[in-house]
Amino acid sequence: MLILNDAQALIVESLLTKMLINDAYSVAQLEEAIGWFQQKQTVSCPFEQTWSRNLADDKDELT
Repeated sequence: MLILNDAQALIVESLLTKMLINDAYSVAQLEEAIGWFQQKQTVSCPFEQTWSRNLADDKDELT
């Protein structure tokens, strides 16, 4: 599981929402968020696979 602080999580949520609804988003924010993911600050989470699957299912329902 990736670790983000509250401010980072809000930015990622906003970016993902804008991408899903095909709204304009900041490339600078996207580049910054990609940097956070590349830092690989993670912890092990036993429910990560379930949450990922549920998120993918939710995305399929939106399309």
